[in-house]
Amino acid sequence: MVAIDDAVTLVGNEWEVPAGWHQGRGAWGGLVAAAIIRAAGAADGQEPGLRPLREAAIHMVGPLPAGPVQVRPTLVRRGSATAAWRVDIVGEQTWAIGSVVFGASRADDFRPVTEPGTPPVAPSWTEMEALTVGPPVAPEFLQHFAVRLVSGLPYSGTDADVLAWIMPAQPPATYDDALLIGLVDAMWPATLVQVAAPRPMATLSFSATLLVDPATVNPAEPLLHRGRMLSHAQGYVTESRELWTPDGRLAVHNTQVVAVIR
Repeated sequence: MVAIDDAVTLVGNEWEVPAGWHQGRGAWGGLVAAAIIRAAGAADGQEPGLRPLREAAIHMVGPLPAGPVQVRPTLVRRGSATAAWRVDIVGEQTWAIGSVVFGASRADDFRPVTEPGTPPVAPSWTEMEALTVGPPVAPEFLQHFAVRLVSGLPYSGTDADVLAWIMPAQPPATYDDALLIGLVDAMWPATLVQVAAPRPMATLSFSATLLVDPATVNPAEPLLHRGRMLSHAQGYVTESRELWTPDGRLAVHNTQVVAVIR
């Protein structure tokens, strides 16, 4: 089994998209996001004045198959405090387009945020048994994660949020920004909870903000995922996702637009 850290290892601009990490016809979106962020980070690290990741936005324009692809970063603009990169994943066609922004530290003299910065209420992960699920009941990529589900069972026809403790089945030695942002995509869409039977869906856009230093997140402990449907119109659903550390820090905030195909 390929560990998540190895699954997004790039050699220069080359990426061998691994088998066993697909969701439907294409690679799991969290893997695509992580590869784009790693490519931008490697390119930005070659420039003077390394800055932490602040935001990433990805458009997944086609189902990425397993096999070799090019992950091409292009510097859009470098300012005094920020650097913006465009990253294209290309092969026989363009599979994904990403924008990644790195930024130096700025003013941080605000009062602590208490709402909506309050972690969801959930049992301690130490009191729950981890499950590993995969085909045929779940996408193949999910077999690489340990899930402790609190609420939000797919196809239950309810309004419940997706709430679960989640971590890689083979945790990395340390988290980086790419792996943390990829992890926010590991659970199923909240849209799947509201339907009573399987429906074909696809993520159109993915935007995430990193809110912690990845080095401060313990990879031996799971993170608490909360996924919520915010609104929908004409078959397009906007969802919000969060990852919380066990000590109550909001690590990643993510917004996705999901197309319900039929």
